[in-house]
Amino acid sequence: MQPDQIQKHRYRFLAIASMGTFIGTLEGSILNVALPTMAAELNVAIDVIAWVVLAYQLTVVSLVMVFGAWAGRKGYPFAYKFGFIFLVIGSILCAVSTSMGPLLVGRVVQALGGAMFQAVGMGLITTAFPASERGKGIGLMAMMVAVGLMIGPPLGGFMLTAWPWQVIFYLSSAVAIVGTVMAYSFFHGFKSTISDKKINISGAVALSICLLSGMLAMTVLDSRMKVEGPFGLLLLSSLIALAVFIWRESKPGTALIGGDIFRNSQFRISVAGMFLTFSALSGALILVPFYLQDMRGYEPQTVGLFLIILPITMMLIAPLSGRISDKIGFKALTVGGALIFAVGLYLLSALKADSSNGYMVFGLTTVGIGVGIFNSPNTSAMMGSVKPQQRPIASSINSSTRNIGMAFGVAVATTLFEALTVGGQLPEGEQFVLKYRYVTYVCLSFALLAALISGFRKNRLEDSSALTQDSVSEQIG
Repeated sequence: MQPDQIQKHRYRFLAIASMGTFIGTLEGSILNVALPTMAAELNVAIDVIAWVVLAYQLTVVSLVMVFGAWAGRKGYPFAYKFGFIFLVIGSILCAVSTSMGPLLVGRVVQALGGAMFQAVGMGLITTAFPASERGKGIGLMAMMVAVGLMIGPPLGGFMLTAWPWQVIFYLSSAVAIVGTVMAYSFFHGFKSTISDKKINISGAVALSICLLSGMLAMTVLDSRMKVEGPFGLLLLSSLIALAVFIWRESKPGTALIGGDIFRNSQFRISVAGMFLTFSALSGALILVPFYLQDMRGYEPQTVGLFLIILPITMMLIAPLSGRISDKIGFKALTVGGALIFAVGLYLLSALKADSSNGYMVFGLTTVGIGVGIFNSPNTSAMMGSVKPQQRPIASSINSSTRNIGMAFGVAVATTLFEALTVGGQLPEGEQFVLKYRYVTYVCLSFALLAALISGFRKNRLEDSSALTQDSVSEQIG
């Protein structure tokens, strides 16, 4: 298929990529509502049922980079066809499970599909949309993420009042079946590209162990921040695996990713900005539900309404920001978005025990506007700055950076919150406010650093990043 034909059908590819992204975010947000019900019916504790979420997240993080390299050799059709099939099988396994063991197996199988979608989604959009509309396509993808996060909690609450929790996974399997049909239909006649270069197994295993151990280390980091016990072992395992991976990457014949992608300053800046932004976002927001529920006394349903403000705002802003970046470039939007995000965090840092609901809504809305403005241009700059054959792996780096940044932000925020000792003579509520303020200041510094780094980026991409006819055709199939 020629480039003009690919771009002519770009909304078909957007639909496929959006389907994979949407189902992942939708199911995740629904499951957060369903976890208490699942724990009660399966007769397990909270820390056990949490592995329904953790098993999925850890599998995705540990495999998304490997799948990105794999998809770069096998083609986008391969990734989506098999990704949806894994999602169907995993969802059905979860739906018929009556105990934790089979349920976790099903979640891991689901995560195989999710890792494939996250590995190649942005790469497919970047390839299918022309450079003049790249920001628009990425903005629409960001909107689908926000839609999934937004409708998940109310949909989950409605479904659980009428049906058992298993219906969540039956819904996932039904959507995945539709996605499978779309993938086989829209990619019909496309011949997957298979590179002669094989994936280096040792490098892939080392990278997976590095990411998995690192993520697990963040989950067990205690308030003492000492390298001991499980945290120390996991951190050591991650560092050893990282050393092995770097050693394998240093040899062109065994490189999984290829270090030349990080020689691109636009790419490096975009990766750093994304990591800092999502670290700040997840770190600042992880404590907000505790503030609303424990200090303000709101019911979970009301807390959910406050938390929906962020995805609604991002859903409205991200596509618009992406379209504007196609016209004016990246620098002003990424710097401005990060600064607005920092202002929003400053507003949240000033929360008090008696702050008004309007003030809370204003702070969360400002955060959502800032992140929405920043994210689409930053991702567009990242994906557009690499060579076409690097887009699958760049897409997986994009996904990994976001997930690792979120995990890092949560680990830093919760660790600092527990480690801080302030206002010993003050009531517990006021101590919470002070500790949250200091945590938010740290997150605010991440946002300001993202703005500073973004100021060094080029406003537009080099002409050399434009697609050639052969490279576009090769990347699609």
